[in-house]
Parts: sequence; structure tokens; C-alpha cells
Amino acid sequence: MGAVGGDDKLQVQYITEIPNEIMKKWIVSLFLVAVTASLLLVLLPGRQYVVLVSLDSFRWDYDSMYETPFLDSIAEEGVKAASLVSSYPTKTFPNHYSIATGLYPDHHGLINNTFYAPDLDMVYRMGDRDMVQNGDFYQGEPVWVTARKQGLVTASMFWVGSEAPAGGMHPDYWSVYDGTIPYGARIDSVINWLSMPVNKRPRFITLYFDEPDGTAHSYGPVSPETGSVAQSLDSLMGVLVKRLKETPVRRRVNLIVLSDHGMAEVDPDKSVNLWEVIPERYIEHCYGGNPVYQVKVAEGFADSVIAIVDRTAGIKGWLKDDVPSHYHWGTHPRIPEVLIEAEESWNVVWVPRTDYRRGSRGVHGYDPANRDMHGIFYATGPRFRVGVETPSFANVDVYNIICRILKIDPAPNDGDEEVPGMVLR
Repeated sequence: MGAVGGDDKLQVQYITEIPNEIMKKWIVSLFLVAVTASLLLVLLPGRQYVVLVSLDSFRWDYDSMYETPFLDSIAEEGVKAASLVSSYPTKTFPNHYSIATGLYPDHHGLINNTFYAPDLDMVYRMGDRDMVQNGDFYQGEPVWVTARKQGLVTASMFWVGSEAPAGGMHPDYWSVYDGTIPYGARIDSVINWLSMPVNKRPRFITLYFDEPDGTAHSYGPVSPETGSVAQSLDSLMGVLVKRLKETPVRRRVNLIVLSDHGMAEVDPDKSVNLWEVIPERYIEHCYGGNPVYQVKVAEGFADSVIAIVDRTAGIKGWLKDDVPSHYHWGTHPRIPEVLIEAEESWNVVWVPRTDYRRGSRGVHGYDPANRDMHGIFYATGPRFRVGVETPSFANVDVYNIICRILKIDPAPNDGDEEVPGMVLR
């Protein structure tokens, strides 16, 4: 027993005294490994996350009109586009779904906030819960479906199409839109998702805020009221960035802040009521909303309707085969024969009464070449370039940017494959 004990003592001495130099090397090695691992988290693509944020109707030039220090800081740390070019019509529902699918409305079928779908014999209205949640209206493949098909978990704190099985499925986590949910609570949901166990944690998340759209409609884009809301939203982005840095995936989060369209200043007294100028017998139905309407004309009256539009101040119109090519519009079977749009600074409505006159102070939906219709694109994170301002690009390009970050194969789309290279490293 003594011999064994003695051997043990000698062995312990050997272990505790001899490896001092080795221990030092181990400590240095472990330190280098830790530093290298931290650098790899930042520099290598790895398991990336995308948080896509929409500020409804945040115009491209609000940062020069109002104080936006937090968006400015995102631009300094990442990428800012000169503007994000909206799809036609420059309305909320078509454009959010174009961002999600990389398809123009002419290809994904959500052709306006309100429209008649002859293939379904139904009228889609953004305020109709049954229609909004009917997956048959939504064509194309939203990015959350693309991601889920390739094994990623996804989540949506509100986005057009997420409440329906668009493309065949919902995001893994989603909510029915409720505009009364405070903005802070919406951010809380995102942070909670990013703090979940890795096997349940969403890799792609959408987050939607309904302002400054409503305020700019009421007061116009150039107004103290809209400026106040824009600055509050900028501060909210500061809160979001701070909260994202507190999550366990802070070094792998790629944040995109954009808007679906801009907003134009209009004269409330410059308004055309189509119901007053086009005889009722010429039209089978007329759907849309200020400043753009899709008109199904009675047989044989298409040219007559266009002639009336051409001689009416404040509006313009086309047969769908004659719509300007940059509208990317006119091939979808849901699009009827005639498109009518208000001229810049004008309102156009379809109201079955003659006492309607007053329009809005802020309107969107016009020609996408109208710079007032352009939105914003800011982005920061490990996959984005640093301190880069790019030329304007189309919102259908966002889909491919997200797919590139998440390393998923995109579905067929209308995006420019070169754009991700402008913004990503």
C-alpha cells in the first residue's frame, strides 16, 4: 500500500510541477481560440439572421426634411440606398407583397389595395379579414415560404400575405394584424423570438409599423405633424437597434429598414369624381382607390372611356396594352381593360354622389417614376457593406438580398441579380 501511495505522490508532483510552461501555452492558446471564435462570428457568414422592418410610407427624403439621427447612424455603419423604387401601383398591399416575393404586382396578383379577381369571382379589400386571409389571392412565393421550404424557422410581426397561406404556408410564428398593438410590444415580440432556443429561433423576421402613412395622408408629407411622427419612428429604430444588441445573436443579425412607398403632396380641392364624368352604362365595375382605378368597361366602350379621360383635366388613362413599360403592368388576368390615374397633385375618386369634392393632403399610388413615390432602404449587419450609399434600386430586389444573406435558393422573381452585390459583402 505504501509503495502505491508513494507512487501516487510522485505522480501528483509530476503533474503539478512539470507542466507549468505547458499550462502557460495552453492559456495563450485558449485565449487565441476565444479571440478567433469571436472574430469568426463577425467575419464569416455562418448562421445569419434577417430582421426586415417596414415604416409605411416613409418617403426617401424625410431624412433631409426631418431629424433622423438613428437612421443616419445605420447609414454610417452599413448601407443606404438613394431611394427604394416602389412597384406599380405604389400602394401599401401590392408593394409589401412585392418586397416579400420579388415580383411585380402584375406577376403576383395583388394588383391594388382593392380589386376584383375574375378567377375567383371575389373582390379583395384590405379591410376585409376574409379576403386578406384567403391564400388564393396571393401568387408567387414569399420569402418566409422560400426559407421554410429550406429548413429555416420564420416569424412575422405583421406583413401583407403572412396572415394567409400565401405560397402554401404561413410563417412559423405570425399574428393577425392589430393596429392597436403598441410599437414597443411589437419590438418585444421580435426580441423574444431572437432569444428563443436555437432550434426554435426564427432566422427571418418581419416587423411592420403603420406610420407615418396615416399622418401624412391627413396632413401631407411636408408638415409638422408628419415630421414629428417621422422623428418618433427614427427614435424607435434606435430602440430596436439597442434591443437587438442585447440578444444572443447580436453579432449575426442583419437589419433592413425600408418603406413600401413614399407620399405626394396634393391639393384637396383638385379632385375628379369618375362617377360624375363617365356614364354609368360605359362601366361594368370600377375598383381601386385614390389615385388609381382599374376599370372593367362594358363591351365596345373602351375607346369611349379613354376619350373621356383624355379630355378631363386632372386624370390620365390607358388601355392596358398601352400602359407605360416602366409600370410593369397589364399582363395579369385580374387587370381589366382600362387604367385611370390622377395627374400629379390631383385626387381621383369613384363616389356615387355629386356632393363629393374634398380630397386628401397626402396621396400615394402614382407613377413609380415620380420620386415622391420612392421609399427608403437602410441596412446594417455582418453581411452588409459599411458606409456605402448605393444608387436607387427596385423593391423587387430586396427578396434576392434576403435570400443571399440566408443562403437559400430564391424562387423565380423579377429582381435584378446584380443588386445584392451592391449592398452585400
